[in-house]
Amino acid sequence: MRNLTTKELIFIGFYYLCPILLAFCIFYDTVYAEFTGFTAGYVFAFFYFIARLVEVSQHVGADDEQED
Repeated sequence: MRNLTTKELIFIGFYYLCPILLAFCIFYDTVYAEFTGFTAGYVFAFFYFIARLVEVSQHVGADDEQED
């Protein structure tokens, strides 16, 4: 596997950061017992970004294999 460029790192970093931030939002709502529609949205968005992270990391990996 080759080293990723700065642009690729920033792109993938976004997909790592979003689930972390959403997990903190879910945790906050759980601790303070403030379950709203936003909490459900955070849960769905969390799983969506996990799925996108897997897809994007496979896409970047596919680019690596084509260049070799």
